Amino acid sequence: MDFKINTTLGIKLNVRPVTLSLYHNYVFEGPCRFEEGEKLKKEHDLRANDEKHKSFIESVMSAVPTDEANILEPIHFQYDESFLVTDADLDLVGKDSDQVDLYIFKGAVTDLLLEFPRKYKKPMIVLGRCLNTVSTASLLARGYEVYPCQTIDDAVDVIKALRVRKALSQTRVLAFNRLNSGRAPGMIDAFLSLDDVSDKLGVRFIYYNIHEFFDQLHNVPSGENPTAPGKDEPNINDTDETKIKRLTNEFIEGAEECDMTPENVYPSLKAHYLINKLMEKTGCNAFTAPCFDICATRRFNEEKFTFCLNHSLNNENGIPSSCEYDIPALLSMVMLSNTARSAPYMGNTITNPIKNNEMGNFDEKEVEKKLQNMENLVLTWHSVPNRKLKGFDKPNGSYAIRSFAYSGWGATIRYNFNQDKGQPITMCRIDPTCGKLFIARGTVVCGIGYDKQNCTEGVIFQVVDSDDFFDKLSQVGNHTPLVYGDCFNQMVRLGKILGFELLTV
Repeated sequence: MDFKINTTLGIKLNVRPVTLSLYHNYVFEGPCRFEEGEKLKKEHDLRANDEKHKSFIESVMSAVPTDEANILEPIHFQYDESFLVTDADLDLVGKDSDQVDLYIFKGAVTDLLLEFPRKYKKPMIVLGRCLNTVSTASLLARGYEVYPCQTIDDAVDVIKALRVRKALSQTRVLAFNRLNSGRAPGMIDAFLSLDDVSDKLGVRFIYYNIHEFFDQLHNVPSGENPTAPGKDEPNINDTDETKIKRLTNEFIEGAEECDMTPENVYPSLKAHYLINKLMEKTGCNAFTAPCFDICATRRFNEEKFTFCLNHSLNNENGIPSSCEYDIPALLSMVMLSNTARSAPYMGNTITNPIKNNEMGNFDEKEVEKKLQNMENLVLTWHSVPNRKLKGFDKPNGSYAIRSFAYSGWGATIRYNFNQDKGQPITMCRIDPTCGKLFIARGTVVCGIGYDKQNCTEGVIFQVVDSDDFFDKLSQVGNHTPLVYGDCFNQMVRLGKILGFELLTV
């Protein structure tokens, strides 16, 4: 599709490296001079400082991934043995500070490191060891945002985490609603206050009535939309229908198996198309809708689609999209997908499903028999897998198309998780207070539901301690998104930066 949606995946952190160098105007020896001969001259200091600055910038340019950060014009601040820091010095280092997300300082200890954050209040990395702890201790004691790093690789880890924080702050959620904009009926593990979430994370919410959306699915003359009579609404039009038919054919042709007719796949892609059309109109880059609430109106049944396919396609296109108006899961998906650079999968999460006889409506007797003696198993299930689980930059994974409704409508992607046995995964979920963050890792054991219909797609994985997993999951809620890969440590760092209390397994 040709819609212009600014996904958070393209967001970069603007980073300015700053080298701090001391030089001496006079030749003398003493407790701040450890050299002799020619090395006591100012000219030697300036040459050595230039070499150190050049080396530092080269290390930054080679270590920081270009998809994570823009390296802004470096600054080399040199000061003499008077140790004076002037307003002009602060202005030099702080020029164009409104364009800078993060400063990386390396070099000599100077009072500028104390005066600079007082004036500009920008996040800082202080790189190095030994004397640089003088700076970080003083800054941390004053409540400034500073990250002590021993190596450039440590600094890259901080940069990646701060980029994800920036991605969260630029997340704009298109939230369909009917009865309540704060949470959907039954979703009682939702955030207590979306205003608090916006204040803490910077996320904004754009609300949209579900009946307006459903009426816009119909190709009617301008001004004849029954929800908004006389207005020119973004209803599906003739051009849209041509594009949606092409997308339907391409989607079916790419599948290894398809149990549905094109006529029954089309409505799901039409809904996906209109959602993206509305996201472009509203400037949003994330989506959620209350499945149960809408289902109760019978409009899903009337229009012959569910949001499952939309969620799958959005997530693999870098647009976090969550089931059941689950906004804590949605923002967890923003964090996971931006950290792992792969598409997330969310679902109902159940510990020890076989031992506790909680396999739900899965008829998987062979799987249950095979795994009945395995410990620390967890099941996550929903019919929203996608084709980019192994990375946004990887080719589409193989998939099948099966219906959600047993009568044949509501297209869903089916992914065979059995092919990924041994695959490491990382999960997370924010709690209702937006104060705690659950983070866990595991290993894929098998998949279930690939050849079935309805909401019966799932993956079983093994964790270190399923009882500990359950105790901590009980504090945050049900749907727990996952991504492929072990990015546990990165998520822990991100959680600390965001000020969450961490619940880790």
